[in-house]
Amino acid sequence: ARTYSPRHEMLDAAVVMGAVAAATTELRLGTSVLVAPYRHPLSDARQFATVDVLSAGRLLFGVGAGWMEEEFDALGINFGERGKRTVECIEIYKRSWSEGFVSFNGDYYAFEDISMDPKPLQKPGPPIIYGGVSPLGAKRAATYCDGFYPVFLDPFADPHRHSDLQDIISEELNVLGRQTSQFIMMAATTMRLTDSEDSVSATTPRKICSGSAEQVIEDLNEFALAGYSLVVAKMDCPSGEVAEVKEQIERVGAEIIPHCDSLTISGDWKTDF
Repeated sequence: ARTYSPRHEMLDAAVVMGAVAAATTELRLGTSVLVAPYRHPLSDARQFATVDVLSAGRLLFGVGAGWMEEEFDALGINFGERGKRTVECIEIYKRSWSEGFVSFNGDYYAFEDISMDPKPLQKPGPPIIYGGVSPLGAKRAATYCDGFYPVFLDPFADPHRHSDLQDIISEELNVLGRQTSQFIMMAATTMRLTDSEDSVSATTPRKICSGSAEQVIEDLNEFALAGYSLVVAKMDCPSGEVAEVKEQIERVGAEIIPHCDSLTISGDWKTDF
């Protein structure tokens, strides 16, 4: 079976976000991303409404259709139907968060007169950000969601490579009568901050968002020029130790974050979220 690492360790998102919500006051919390078809949408709607309440309205809800067929096989879910299932999930999330009683009769989910309280603090609900890298994913994002979230996890990713998907989103939003200024454009990338004399800084070609603080800020500026107002960083820590992850996060907070406000974001995408 195909795997993306020999032993992939991943804690449950909702449980971790509840713990983080209790320990922080300003950090935005987000899923990166929740594979919607894996669980019943009413269960996920309840869990993440709870996260939004516990965090005082700080949830960014990233969802996607999934990509690993073996995981769908393990759950007994038809891999080819994942896109349509995801669309139904998104509708159920939104209606559960905003309506008093909900009835739904879809191809995959059906129920009558379900209430879900308390509602999320964000109204009409937390922003739903669609994770994808395909034209179909871009269209789903524009049609059903509040933002788009492509990944740039390959070592030498070009921040501008999904400009065609942004064009698709702009066109779809226009057809739907929606404004790009109300649509969030996010990205995910790896990041490793080193000293300027470190070999990582001198490597050619250099991995995206790696090297000295100046080099990382230069790469983040390219993401801003490509229209992304929020970049989620997966810290590249060769040791795999928690101490290294913590050290990287602290360095980014001290050496990178203070400079991000000076970056100019291209396009008319939403930035105040």
